[in-house]
Amino acid sequence: MIHKIQYFEAGNLSQGVFLQDVVNEFLAEKGENIISVHPVMKDTLLVHYKE
Repeated sequence: MIHKIQYFEAGNLSQGVFLQDVVNEFLAEKGENIISVHPVMKDTLLVHYKE
């Protein structure tokens, strides 16, 4: 098992794309491998997961 971190920032998204939608898609893809989700700043999230 490898512990990984995925960084999501709203400022890096195209106009009309929402951070929550991108994160939800990632969470659905990784499923049970998600360890935790942490808000870092106003528009930034870190997702800890395992592979």
